Amino acid sequence: MREIEEIGDVEKYYEVLDMVGDGGQGDLFLARNRRNGERVALKLQKARDLGPESDFHWAGRNLRKEGDRMMMLAGIQAIPEIIAAGTHRGRRCLVMEFVEGRQLQNVLLAARPVRNPGTVASVIGQLCEILREVHDRDLVHCDLKPENVIVQPDGRLRLIDMGHAIMAEERTTHERGTRGWASPEQSDACDRGLTRRADIFGLGCILLEMTVMRLPYGGMEERVTKPGGPVLPADRLAKLPREFASLALWMVRWEAEERPADVHEVFDRLRPYLPRVGSRRPSKRLRPDPTEYYRTYPPRM
Repeated sequence: MREIEEIGDVEKYYEVLDMVGDGGQGDLFLARNRRNGERVALKLQKARDLGPESDFHWAGRNLRKEGDRMMMLAGIQAIPEIIAAGTHRGRRCLVMEFVEGRQLQNVLLAARPVRNPGTVASVIGQLCEILREVHDRDLVHCDLKPENVIVQPDGRLRLIDMGHAIMAEERTTHERGTRGWASPEQSDACDRGLTRRADIFGLGCILLEMTVMRLPYGGMEERVTKPGGPVLPADRLAKLPREFASLALWMVRWEAEERPADVHEVFDRLRPYLPRVGSRRPSKRLRPDPTEYYRTYPPRM
């Protein structure tokens, strides 16, 4: 695997512009290459707070490890390219490809609930295609949510933020991911390690959030911690589109072994609803429109 280029002080090479995102593990800035004017994204570790210095250094090492994981995914078109690593005013940072587009979260907020089968299948289908390549390299993303998906102007999806990614079946010592979206096995240490089925749970959460605007098992605020509770309240369960109801509930089964084995199984269930090449766009479409991808190119799975 190629090593990330270390460039020291990033301000020598990049002009840091506006802050464009505020995540739990780092702040995202837009920057410009001083030599050629190209726009890039800078992921910068959080500024040091009143906690111990050791925590600050630990966060910096974790950000650098995220860069290493992104290098493992080099060549996957839907994953932003990692360009370099360095520091900015004493904080570790990663220089990455800037992805033009809108967060899926904001695209969905303007249109939920999404009930058009072609639109639902296009979003989940594209994510299946991306995750197939991630999983083929033995990585689990561990933080699938609309906030970490960018919809480009041409309808293509890009998957960002490898901050929680981990090698498949690697033992974990603490919770990973975002509460409400993370699978039950991510909520604490997992001696047996996380598998691709953790990402399938997150994918199922996106499907439910799109269609019935509810996360499983009580979501972020009321999340149950033991199996046996209802996946959704009865009123939301009744609103699940019939085309995807059994698939969605299968994807978010509490026990990992009871979910689809891989994204191929999910994609095969979506295939009948994918738009055909050359077909018309939906009358009520998302903006940008993810169906444009399959209306232009045949599926890759």
